[in-house]
Amino acid sequence: LFENKCDHATFFDGNFYAIQGIHMLPIIPCSPFVRTKKFVREEWDAYFANGGAQPAQTVDNTWKSILYQNLALIDAKASWDFFAQSGFQLRWLDGGVSRTWALVHAA
Repeated sequence: LFENKCDHATFFDGNFYAIQGIHMLPIIPCSPFVRTKKFVREEWDAYFANGGAQPAQTVDNTWKSILYQNLALIDAKASWDFFAQSGFQLRWLDGGVSRTWALVHAA
């Protein structure tokens, strides 16, 4: 809060996927203990679901893998289906993750 202004942003990107996504990192086996199902569901529905502020399916960069790994915390099948799809694009992978890790995380 600064002079009656609340700024929902990051210094590096103004898109919702980056603003919310930076708080999803790192995605590790203990992530479910930090990011509760209730919170992840509310966040997904508000921002990244169809009809949300910035649907994950419209993201076409490395943040897409972060969003779908986070989705595994509430919908492992949807996350698995995303990473296992035949049309998967390597440009969607964040530099700190492999497709194999994302599949293991969703399994």
